Amino acid sequence: MASPAGWYVDISGIMEKYGMMRIARHGNWKTTPKAWEWWHYEFKPDQPLSWSPPGGDKPPPFWGLSTTLWCSRIQTEKRRRWLGKPFRHRVRFGCQEKAMTSSMLKCLGWREKAIWLLMLTLMGGFDASAEVPPSPQAWRKDASILGPKGRVYGSGVAALGFLPDGQFVSAVADGGRLFAWSLRTRRQVSFTDYGYLHFVSAALSDNHRLAIARDLDGGNSIDIFDTRSGKMIHGLTCPADSNLRTVVMSRDGSRIAAIADEGPVWLGDGSRKTRMRGLSKPKGRWLSVALSADGARVAAAGEQGWIQLWDTRSGRLLRTLRGNKQDVQDLALSADGRLLLAGSKDATIRLWDTRNGKQVWGVAEEEGRFHSVTLSADGTRAVTSGSSGLRLWDIPKEHVLAQTPYHPGLVALSADALFIAASGNNALWLMDTRSGQRFRLPLDGYGDEIETLSISPDGGYIAAGSYSSSVRLWKAGQDVSEDLVSGRGQPPVAVGFSQDGQRLLSASRDGVVRLWNPREPASGRILVKLPAGPTVLATSPAGPFAVLSGSDGVLRLWNLEEEKEVRRYGEEGGAAYYPVVFSADGKRLFAAREEHGVDVWEVETGQQVKRLEPSGYEVTSFAASGEVVAAGTRDGHIQLWKAQTLEPLVRLSGHEYGIRTVSLSGDGKRVLSVGEDSTVRLWDAKTGAQQECKEFHISNDLPISAVFEPGGQSFLVGNNAGVIHRFVFEHSSLGGGGQVK
Repeated sequence: MASPAGWYVDISGIMEKYGMMRIARHGNWKTTPKAWEWWHYEFKPDQPLSWSPPGGDKPPPFWGLSTTLWCSRIQTEKRRRWLGKPFRHRVRFGCQEKAMTSSMLKCLGWREKAIWLLMLTLMGGFDASAEVPPSPQAWRKDASILGPKGRVYGSGVAALGFLPDGQFVSAVADGGRLFAWSLRTRRQVSFTDYGYLHFVSAALSDNHRLAIARDLDGGNSIDIFDTRSGKMIHGLTCPADSNLRTVVMSRDGSRIAAIADEGPVWLGDGSRKTRMRGLSKPKGRWLSVALSADGARVAAAGEQGWIQLWDTRSGRLLRTLRGNKQDVQDLALSADGRLLLAGSKDATIRLWDTRNGKQVWGVAEEEGRFHSVTLSADGTRAVTSGSSGLRLWDIPKEHVLAQTPYHPGLVALSADALFIAASGNNALWLMDTRSGQRFRLPLDGYGDEIETLSISPDGGYIAAGSYSSSVRLWKAGQDVSEDLVSGRGQPPVAVGFSQDGQRLLSASRDGVVRLWNPREPASGRILVKLPAGPTVLATSPAGPFAVLSGSDGVLRLWNLEEEKEVRRYGEEGGAAYYPVVFSADGKRLFAAREEHGVDVWEVETGQQVKRLEPSGYEVTSFAASGEVVAAGTRDGHIQLWKAQTLEPLVRLSGHEYGIRTVSLSGDGKRVLSVGEDSTVRLWDAKTGAQQECKEFHISNDLPISAVFEPGGQSFLVGNNAGVIHRFVFEHSSLGGGGQVK
C-alpha cells in the first residue's frame, strides 16, 4: 500500500519547521517503516515526541497520523489559548491541505474514519467554511536571486542571559555560537561564532562576559571571552581527573563556579588566577550549582536533596539545607545571596532563607518534577519550569502572574520581570509577562539576515543591510554586489536612497550614519555620529532631505546637498523614536515611539499635528505611498491612514505574531508585509482583503524584510541567510487574486 502522492513533501516541511528529520519524497511504508516513529508528535513547540511503530512493516493506525497532523496544523481555540492569542478558527494543513484531506479520507477504513472525525469534534470541530490559504502554485520565485547562500545551524540552547539595561537578551547555542536580540524589536543585533565543536556548558554575565567549559575530551578547561570584542580574555584549568559538567558565572563576572562528574565544587577567578580551587567533596555527586550576583556566595545541590552554601572568599561552609526528598535539579540565588530557590525531582519548589536555614515559601505538585528555576534580583519573583509548565510567581502574594504549558530546559528572567527567556529546539522563546504573548527567536543562519532593503527611485540600484554589519549594493541586472561596509561596527538598522538616487545612506545601532555615491562605492564616509541606541533613518521622496535620530528622542532633518542639519523635532531626553517615515509628498513626518503612539509632524514648520494610536502595541515598521501611510505593529496588525487628513482607513489582520516589515506599492493600492510568523502576505489597501499568503518553513529561507520595486509589478524579499529573492506579479490576476510567480 503506497502513501498518497504529495504527502511526503508537506510532512517533511512541517518536520523541518519544528526541527525534525526530513523524510524522503519517494519513500513508502514498506521501505521506510522507521520514518513513522518521527511522524507522531504532539503540538508542543520544540518538544517533539518519538513514537515506536508496531512490529513488522505494518504502519501505525492511519487516523493517528491524520489526527496528529490536524492537531499540528489546524488552529483551534483550545490549541491557541496558551499563546494568549485571539481565536482564529481556520484550516491550515500546509500547502496541500485539500489534496491531503481527500487522500487521507480515501485511504482510511470506516473505523479509522470514525475515530478521526471524533477527534476533530472533541478538539474544536471542523469548520467547512474555514479560511484556507491559496495554493502554493500562485507563488513562484523569479530566477533573479541576489546574495550567496548562507550556512544554517540547528542549535540547542546552552545558556541564556539578559543585559541589565533591559534592552537585549542573549543565548549561547551549540557550537559556541552567541546570538543577541533587541527586546524592543525582537530582531537579532549580533552574532559571534566562537568555533567550539564540543563543549559541555556555558554561562553569561551582565558585564559582557561569556564562559565556555570543555570536558576531558576538550581539554577540561574554561575559556572566558569579552562578547563585545569576541576576544578571549582569560582561561581557567581544572585538575586532570575532573570531568566538567556545569559552569556558572556571577552577574558581575568576578567569579566562576563549576561542578564535575566527581569531586568538589570548583571556584575560579573571572579575570586573574588561572587555577581553580575546590571546596568540600560531597557524599555523592553534585547535580546543580549557583552563584550570587556579586560572587560572594555559592550554593550546590547533591544527590538525595541536600544543599550546601559557602563563602567564596574564605571557602568556609556556611550552611547545609535539608528538606527535599529527591535530587535537586536546579538552584538560583538572589542578588545578595540571602534567598535560595531550589527545584526538585520530588515535584516541589522551596525558597530558603540562607541566614537562618528556614524555608520561607514553597510549591508542591501532585506529580512530575521541576527542572529549571530562576529568581529575580530582589527575590520577589520566581520562574519555574516543570511538568506542569512554565510559571512566573509573585512570591510575597503567593500567586501565579503568567504561565504557559510549555516547559523548557533553561529559563531566565529580565531585571524588570517583563520578559522570560526560555530555551527551545533551534530557537529561543521570549515571553512578554504582561500580555502572555510568546515570540520565537530563531537560532539558525549565520548572522547575515537581510534586516533592511531599499531600492533607488529609478530602480537602478538595490541596497541591503545585514546582521554581519555589512551594507551591500547591487546594480540592477547584476548579481554581484559591492560590500560598502563589511563586518565593522554595529549592524545597520536602515538604508535609504535620496530622492534623486545620487546618495545612499545607512544608519547603524552605534549611531553612525554613513553616506555614499552609489556610482562611486569607494566614496563612502561618515556623515554624522548620533547618540548610540535605536538609530532612525528615513529619506524624503520630495527633496534632498533625510531625517535622522539617535537615542536622545530628537528627530533631525538634514539637507543632504549641504550636508547639514536644518531642523529638529521633539524634545531631547524623551523616548527614542523608531521607526520614522515621510508621507509620499514629503510634507509630513510620521514617527513612532515605543508604546507612545505615532507623532505626526509638518516637515516645513516643525509643528506637531497629531498623535495617532494604531494599537496597544508599538509600531515596528512604516511605509508610505500615494495618499496612504501604513504602520505594522507588534501585535501583528497593519493600520492604514490617509496621509493628509489622518483618517483611519482599514486595519489588516492575519499575521499571528508581530510585523517585521511593511511596504506599499507605488500607487498605494497594495500592501506587502513580512511577519514573525515566517509568512509574506499581500493585501488590498482599499478593502483590507488578503490576496496572497506564502508560508516559509525551510530554516535557511525565512523572510526578514521586503520592499516593492518601482512600478509595483514585483517585489524583493530578503531572508535569514543573506539571500534576496524577487517575486513578479501575473498581470492577468492583478485586479483579483494578485498572483505572484
